[in-house]
Amino acid sequence: MENRFGVKDFILFTLLGTLLVLVVVAMFQYDRQWDELRSIRDRLAEQGGDLRKIQDQLHEGVSVSGATTRPAMVGIGTDDPFERMRQAQQMPNYARGDWLVDAFGSTVGKLTPLVSSDAYAARVQGFVLESLADRDPVTLDWKPLLASGWKTIDNTAAYRDAVAKLKAAGKSDQEIAKDESVPDALQYVFTIRPGVRFSDDTPLTADDVVFSYDFVMNPQINSPREKAYYSRIRKVEKTGENQVTFTFRDPYFEAFELAAGMGIMPKHFYGDIPPEEFNNSVGYLLGSGPYRLQDPRGWKPGQQIELVRNDRYWGVQPAFDRLVWKEITNDTAHMSAFRNGDIDRLPAMPEQYQEMIADAGLVQRTQHYEFQSPVGGYRYVAWNQKRGGQATMFADKRVRQAMTMLIDRDRMIQQIMLGYAVMATGPFNPLSKQYNQEVKAWPFDPAAAKKFLAEAGFEDRNNDGVIEDAQGRPFKFKLTYPGGNVNYEKMVLFIKDSLARAGVVMEPDPLDWSVMVERLNKKDFDAITLAWTAGIEGDINQMFHSSQVVAEGDNFMHYINPDLDRAIETARSTVDEQVRMPLWREAHRIIHEDQPYTFLFFPNQMVFMDDRIANVQQIKLGLNPLQEWFVPMGKQRWT
Repeated sequence: MENRFGVKDFILFTLLGTLLVLVVVAMFQYDRQWDELRSIRDRLAEQGGDLRKIQDQLHEGVSVSGATTRPAMVGIGTDDPFERMRQAQQMPNYARGDWLVDAFGSTVGKLTPLVSSDAYAARVQGFVLESLADRDPVTLDWKPLLASGWKTIDNTAAYRDAVAKLKAAGKSDQEIAKDESVPDALQYVFTIRPGVRFSDDTPLTADDVVFSYDFVMNPQINSPREKAYYSRIRKVEKTGENQVTFTFRDPYFEAFELAAGMGIMPKHFYGDIPPEEFNNSVGYLLGSGPYRLQDPRGWKPGQQIELVRNDRYWGVQPAFDRLVWKEITNDTAHMSAFRNGDIDRLPAMPEQYQEMIADAGLVQRTQHYEFQSPVGGYRYVAWNQKRGGQATMFADKRVRQAMTMLIDRDRMIQQIMLGYAVMATGPFNPLSKQYNQEVKAWPFDPAAAKKFLAEAGFEDRNNDGVIEDAQGRPFKFKLTYPGGNVNYEKMVLFIKDSLARAGVVMEPDPLDWSVMVERLNKKDFDAITLAWTAGIEGDINQMFHSSQVVAEGDNFMHYINPDLDRAIETARSTVDEQVRMPLWREAHRIIHEDQPYTFLFFPNQMVFMDDRIANVQQIKLGLNPLQEWFVPMGKQRWT
């Protein structure tokens, strides 16, 4: 057969050649475009760094004709909220850049402030929302932040005189509360710092401060916890162009902290959101802080939580470009992620901590800390006294006391916490001034516990090893706890075995965090074990006052004691610390007697961190703030 090269073949080869040439040209152009994009990215990064340097120089003060001018937007000296950060930046190996990659031990359902309910969301919000003042992490003194300063107007004496006269005249507390002749007890007048802007570049003004309070107290906004606190404030009003006044009708021991510590929410952002939409939102988060969500409305549950540095931040820029939190709900996976370098920080459980400090190679490339903090929280079991409108077996104080005496908490601390904990006798940290040293822990005493149960009507009536009430119903309940947490699981099984010896049947009930929160809000559980965080001086009204037996309130176990209510109310209204502390100690005594919780222990804080993170310091309250940390240039990993 003859092989001929025809016109069609020529055209085909010509087209193919042209196509190959175009592909080569396109690849060359793509490489040039990639190089150009990379160059643009590098130049933008350099310019961003230059802008941050200029901003820091402006904050420090720039030289003009031999003089130094310091803008009012950042305090200098003793009132400088960024003093420790400036000291860190003077270290010879200080550098900006890198990410801090952390992990949460549970899923996070919401990041929207007010409607979120867990400590993880609060931690994220703390880098985005700011307050008028903040505590120095070492001295604990208040320092100006969004406010440049404040003054206090104390009318407590006049308030008490007026109330005493009205009571002598036969007026009731309700009538006195409405009597306009009674002077307000306290006022705090804050001056808003000029130059502060939200991360979307909108100025922060006195109107935003007033809006933040009004928004919390709006009946249509689902914020029962915050309402419980801020109800002590009578009003917040703009009293000058850059001035806001907080007025307290009654004396309150945490009045200044309430006013100074309120997270300031931008009116132009949250004010345009209908209440129903806000209540149902999950990721609406915008503020003036050093970090921000890339999309302040875009985060959804299940997504990795990432905050990027706010390059418009009015204060001193922190070192990390990004803060990242992964959700790792399994303890073993959490530890593996740290060992593999996938995360930079691990709050260790006791078993993990002992295993890790025994690993010489791991210790060499990490840093670790172990301590008891005066603001450390406690573990507890809450006994629900009413469910579905009906009193439960735990409504009887003797039953709750018996539950505590059946649990050998000393052995629990040694076996489960491996000694890394201190027994709890109430809601106050043993290192705090509120703690009642005279309160002695309920003993491990199964015989006394069985006697209390018998007095409450629970005995083994059919010799099956399980105690029953007078109607023959077995003493049986579920103990709800965070699923996937090995330490909690061990603790729950320990409690199950302890109670079984007295004929009490307890069924472990592990739940995902989102389901657990729903159960708490509906008060739909028998008993639940969780932990509370603590503050420098804790206000236990939220958890134990009868007024908080409300929908989504934190007195979710339906505990009511009028004597405790009075002790809490009196303590909260007493500004003088010397007079107030005995009242808290009396509250401690009452709660210890009633056992609405079985108070288990205050765990030690045990933290492992990647060794590349510099300037981590152990201070009085624990570890110094993350904003003071950095990674030297040669050790940076994430980009």
